[in-house]
Amino acid sequence: MDPAIIAAVITTPTAVIAAAAAYAAGRAQARAAHHGPIDAVRRQHQRDAYAALTRAAWSYLGSAGLVKHLVEQVNRARLNDRELTPEARARLWGMWDRTSLSRDDVADVLAPADIPPAIGRALRWLERVSPTWRQDIHDANKIDDVAHAESVVALEGPDHLAELAERIRRQAVSVQHCWATAAFTPFKPLLRQEMECEVPLDKMLADLKESIQAFTQAARAHLNTH
Repeated sequence: MDPAIIAAVITTPTAVIAAAAAYAAGRAQARAAHHGPIDAVRRQHQRDAYAALTRAAWSYLGSAGLVKHLVEQVNRARLNDRELTPEARARLWGMWDRTSLSRDDVADVLAPADIPPAIGRALRWLERVSPTWRQDIHDANKIDDVAHAESVVALEGPDHLAELAERIRRQAVSVQHCWATAAFTPFKPLLRQEMECEVPLDKMLADLKESIQAFTQAARAHLNTH
């Protein structure tokens, strides 16, 4: 066989293989060039979502902590079912929709019955510390930003961060519920579904803080490795 033909036969597979490799490399580069900007945008969206949740959660934790002493004072003075007659309790429960709640207001509603001592002491303390204590608790107890930010993290993922974000939201909701119970139904015995509010308030806030820190650490690790 002609040496030129033999050389052509031998080199043809090598050339084909080289061409295929070059084609594959070209496609890989094209995919990388295409996905690179998309991945960068996705990472930025995730970063923004994680930052928004941590910012909202820390803000709510700080606000709730500022009025914790008011909530504690209310909780110390909760009645039991034997401290007032059913009629007096009904009159007292009927005044919860008032914007302000002073010792004089309670005395007028309960007359001729006396104000239970614990409520009297609590109201004197609350009026001295903050006459607008009910509004103070209400204003500090808004978790809309936390809930919105958590929903964005749930969409952005990944799953382990979405789960940590949900834990933050659940704990914030628990704090909100207990603070709202103090603001809107002060001194009233807790209902069965409100028993979570018997957990020490410091522990509730500490648990929320721990969850925020866990999410922050996990989010940082994710962003630094992807």
